[in-house]
Amino acid sequence: MIQYESREAAGDQAMDKLRAIATSPQSRAAMISERIARDTRSIAEAMREIHGGHWHVLIDHDVGVVAVSRDFSVPLGSPSANLA
Repeated sequence: MIQYESREAAGDQAMDKLRAIATSPQSRAAMISERIARDTRSIAEAMREIHGGHWHVLIDHDVGVVAVSRDFSVPLGSPSANLA
């Protein structure tokens, strides 16, 4: 006789596996890294809206640096200066 798991039991097991993946240190680090990238892009966009120009984002986890700076290689008066 074949026994089948209930949908609820199978779903609980699947959710437990997903929770284990989502709470793993590697997964948490990936989520935090994405948040840093998103927030840094947001800051660069806000700086562009306030000051115009082209803005550069640098994130280096190995060195421990996050920077948002104006890209001076694009002249401020040029048509592409206000493009993101």
